[in-house]
Amino acid sequence: MNKATYIIAALILGFTMSAQAQSSKARAKFRPQHSPSEMQAANEMSGVQTMSQRQEVLAVKTIPNPMVTLEPTIGYVSSTFTGIEGQNGSSVDSVSRMQGGAGVLIGRGSWQFDTGLLYSQRGAQLNINANDVVTATSDITMTYIDVPVMARFSWPHSSRSHLFARAGAVVGFLTEGKTETKATINYMGMSQSQSASEDVKDYFNSTDIRWALGVGYDWKFARQMGLVVQADFQESVSKINNDSFLPGRDVFNMGLILSAGLSIKL
Repeated sequence: MNKATYIIAALILGFTMSAQAQSSKARAKFRPQHSPSEMQAANEMSGVQTMSQRQEVLAVKTIPNPMVTLEPTIGYVSSTFTGIEGQNGSSVDSVSRMQGGAGVLIGRGSWQFDTGLLYSQRGAQLNINANDVVTATSDITMTYIDVPVMARFSWPHSSRSHLFARAGAVVGFLTEGKTETKATINYMGMSQSQSASEDVKDYFNSTDIRWALGVGYDWKFARQMGLVVQADFQESVSKINNDSFLPGRDVFNMGLILSAGLSIKL
């Protein structure tokens, strides 16, 4: 072989090695990157045997939760007044009311900010006995627009369901107050009954701040939708009445709310 042949062979070998090096760099540059959750899911999948187990791992580890969740709900409220002590046979009983609206969850992971807008009714039944001469029952209904300001913590135990607890405050803005009163007068062997309705909104403060504590359960039946059920206990932190209603006494709202609705991932 002459000198020219050696030179050509060296050039061909050099171009080949350079092309292989560039190809290796390109493969390294465009290598797909995986999130830590996807890498963890891949590691866990290597230890499971069935297809359903693998789907469970993928659903929990690799599908991100949306930032905002909408929860339209409707519920039952058992409500009463505290701070009133019955005397001479008088008493205060709880009443059944309703609540409806939509909650909004903001955030991902175990901790979320829980707020929303709810149409909420409160109240109580006052039973008055004046020496058996006058007996009366006054059924009070107070309607609020409630805004929860709460923190929620969730314990996920599968890809489809989780238990949660929440705590914080609820700010209620009074929109309506009314009472239905039925009275009976017993005098000299005669009895007379009367009924009356009254607007009592001005007897109460326009804002009611309550502390709140609740638990619930969320079961997902579709990729972006689930069923949520929850129970909450709420009580006012300051009095709800002014001097026009039972002056000298501080009256508070207290209630237990049971509700159910949908959980919609936005």
